[in-house]
Amino acid sequence: MEWLETARALGGTAVLGEEVTSGPAFVQQIEEGLPTRVLAQLKRYSQLSDADLTSVIPRRTFSSLRTLSRLTPEQSDRVARTAGVAALAQRVFGDAGSAREWLLAPNPALGHQTPLRMLRTGSGAAVVEAVLIRIEHGVYE
Repeated sequence: MEWLETARALGGTAVLGEEVTSGPAFVQQIEEGLPTRVLAQLKRYSQLSDADLTSVIPRRTFSSLRTLSRLTPEQSDRVARTAGVAALAQRVFGDAGSAREWLLAPNPALGHQTPLRMLRTGSGAAVVEAVLIRIEHGVYE
């Protein structure tokens, strides 16, 4: 997952509030908590619904958006992780619709789990990214 692709998927400077100039700077933004409006941008970018995203992001996060201006670092990390994989999937499959279909379909290379569900943890995201990179390079399981 490339930090620049992830930052762009989350709306870049317009949504994040400041220009992201490096990977460490992006990590710092995540640790400080991303603005809640990144969720709306993630949904637009990825074509994933609230219901789709609740497999990664707890439902209570969506219900608390009205009262919060920033996500917690943990919530921010999950959102950034999801955006990064969505960006990679779009690069691999060519468009948001195809990427969404792949993210929501059980995958044999992931033990028949959906890629989106695997994004709950960093370890799961690394496995999903590895599968996407193999697909991108023409190596299928």
